Amino acid sequence: MPSKRAPNHLRDFVKIGEEVEGVIQHVGRETWDLVLIDVNGRWVRDEFPTEDAAEAACRELGVRMHRGWDDARMVRRMNARDHWNRPGGQRRAL
Repeated sequence: MPSKRAPNHLRDFVKIGEEVEGVIQHVGRETWDLVLIDVNGRWVRDEFPTEDAAEAACRELGVRMHRGWDDARMVRRMNARDHWNRPGGQRRAL
């Protein structure tokens, strides 16, 4: 089975983001997420059919890769723009 090429929205994010790194996480029986996060806490994600395909996308994009959320620095990045926990922060439309 051919691996999935990195989608254009991930490529675009790497071009405009600062210090982008990727986190790969297993989210379903046959689904792996690749979450790209920049130093300011902005992020995008996409799904891949295998862990190898997600890893290949990281290599293709030239971003540092992490397996899971064990790195506290990446957790802080992801939470940097958490508007849900701030008074007056961004809310989901009803």
